[in-house]
Amino acid sequence: MGEHNRRDGILDDFIIPLASRLLKNPYLRAIRETFCTLMPVIVLLTLIDMIGCLLCDPAGPVLGDEGLGLGFFLTGGLHDEAYRESDFYAVVSHIRSCLKITVLINSLLFSLVLTEKLAKLWQGERTSSIVCTVSSYLFLLAGFDGDLNALSLYFGGRSFFLALLIATASVLVFSRLAHTAFLRLPVPQGMPRDMQKSMSLFLPLSMTILASLIVSFVWLAVDQSLHSLPSLLREYCGAGTAQSPAAAIIYECLRRTLWWLGLNGSSLTFFWNEAFYVPAQLANELENSKYIFTIEFFDANSISLLGLAISVWVFSYREKLRQLSAYSLPCLLFSINEPFLFALPIVLNPLFLVPYLLAPMLNVYIGYLAINCGIVPLFRYGLDATVPVLLQGWLSTGDIMGAVLQLVWLSLDIVIYTPFVIIFNMLTREEDAIEEANAYEA
Repeated sequence: MGEHNRRDGILDDFIIPLASRLLKNPYLRAIRETFCTLMPVIVLLTLIDMIGCLLCDPAGPVLGDEGLGLGFFLTGGLHDEAYRESDFYAVVSHIRSCLKITVLINSLLFSLVLTEKLAKLWQGERTSSIVCTVSSYLFLLAGFDGDLNALSLYFGGRSFFLALLIATASVLVFSRLAHTAFLRLPVPQGMPRDMQKSMSLFLPLSMTILASLIVSFVWLAVDQSLHSLPSLLREYCGAGTAQSPAAAIIYECLRRTLWWLGLNGSSLTFFWNEAFYVPAQLANELENSKYIFTIEFFDANSISLLGLAISVWVFSYREKLRQLSAYSLPCLLFSINEPFLFALPIVLNPLFLVPYLLAPMLNVYIGYLAINCGIVPLFRYGLDATVPVLLQGWLSTGDIMGAVLQLVWLSLDIVIYTPFVIIFNMLTREEDAIEEANAYEA
């Protein structure tokens, strides 16, 4: 009875073994550790960007005429063209542009911490590896053709992708070259020890920095040309393909799968987003187009993890998980999902993979039906991704039904996650018993 008593199915036969192997992968573990190390910084920089969006955008929801209109009072009654030409508008716009640089800071810090962990993993010299990573970022910034606002927008979508690419390539190339015997220069024994070590790595360091210089300028030349990946996607796929419900569901599934692996799915799929959903958003706002799937639609759909947090808080009997849910709730209300993703954890947790993919996919289809049937208006207005839940749906559609749609999504997500939370309770009873026994012995 007990010898062959095992559960069959995709969970036991595929998902659990896969998650177990991925948990042991040292490269993915380094990325997860980097996220965990930088979590306070990620939350802080995101909140700073959110404050800039709400309080320092002269045309935003607080200062703008279409919002609370405080800019009208702060400028002594100026509005329309006079308001846009005022010194107040210019100063606040500059402050907003400066605060947007948080995405670049976030990317650089992530890359540096990941560099340190990868240098340890691949036995590379830590300080020289960090020098290679910083050099790559400086070359990228030096070659960028645009102002501060354009730079922030560029890194806004690509921040994690560029951080991952730069750190991985810099450490990998340098560590391989540094372990090549004929590239290590002989140095006099009379030198200080630190100088001996650094001078012996002169050729590997020089070759890595030169390679990063060439790659940075080639990358920018291609990425800002007609041969960039978004341009090629638009040419060969077409906007109609991206607007189909099937394509939108596949896009959302891929994005969430990458997050489940511990990778920033929003950044790694941004090229598809930039090719189709960002232009669709602009077309809705500026040209009165009728695109259903836009970047704001998918930002609004990030509400799904909030449903899991509420389900855990209500239905989990484990006090530790309920405290974790309550702790993460304020962040989730502003769509800052990383603390909950890595703390519960959702990342590489086989039990939560199915609802984590199912909930946003159903949300996409329900949102498509609601908008296509005229129940909910189109997502026309671009907002910061950290605008609070429900308010985001309201402002981005310009109608209270946008908030109602998010509320429907949230209710559905709670229903989807609840059975899995109950199963998780059952599967972790043994862990609770061990914790209680240890507490009793102590």
